[in-house]
Amino acid sequence: MHSGFMQFAAFDQDAVDNKDLLSKANLPFRCSLWVAKNPSERLAQVMRFAASNVQKGVVPDSGHRVMEENPNATITMVRSFLMAG
Repeated sequence: MHSGFMQFAAFDQDAVDNKDLLSKANLPFRCSLWVAKNPSERLAQVMRFAASNVQKGVVPDSGHRVMEENPNATITMVRSFLMAG
């Protein structure tokens, strides 16, 4: 239990480390695919701290394993993202 909870004790240092990392790297773009069961905008907002052009896509008829549950839609979305970049 102690080791499991130590991840929470590291949050303050993680914030310092992440701030330093983000000041050194501004990614030009990022592709983020959501599962249809949880199309949250929150992850895109978080990714925008490190990337200047975040594109969000929702993979229909999918859960946690998008490539297994809807490989055709996933491949189409990734190809579209790569071709646009």
